[in-house]
Amino acid sequence: MSWNSDFGSRQRLLLAYADPVYASECGRYFRRLGWEVQMVASGTEARQLASEYQPNVVVLDAELLDESGWLTSAKISTENPELGIILVTDQETEYTPHRLHMVGAADSVHRIDGAEALAHAILGSQTLSYAI
Repeated sequence: MSWNSDFGSRQRLLLAYADPVYASECGRYFRRLGWEVQMVASGTEARQLASEYQPNVVVLDAELLDESGWLTSAKISTENPELGIILVTDQETEYTPHRLHMVGAADSVHRIDGAEALAHAILGSQTLSYAI
């Protein structure tokens, strides 16, 4: 999956979160990498901004304030099938590649693994060393 955008020169990350500490860590991490980061706390806001903000990647917490990230992912991917979506789950959460595909998500990361795991899922290992 390509995370590049023609919308502007900077990559854009939309992060819908339930855990403000994790969101803050990820926001800082990606800003240091030169990304623009927009954070919201609900699935409704994430769906609205997925079209308006034109992010390269949407990161959804599995349990948002108003609905599950799984449901939000399915709705966003239906409206924006080309958009890359990553779900953030608790360590104990069961997921399978089939379940991710069903809701239009490209990957899943565990919150406990921090911002670096999210960056690795999006970028691979190429740029992680200079973001720290």
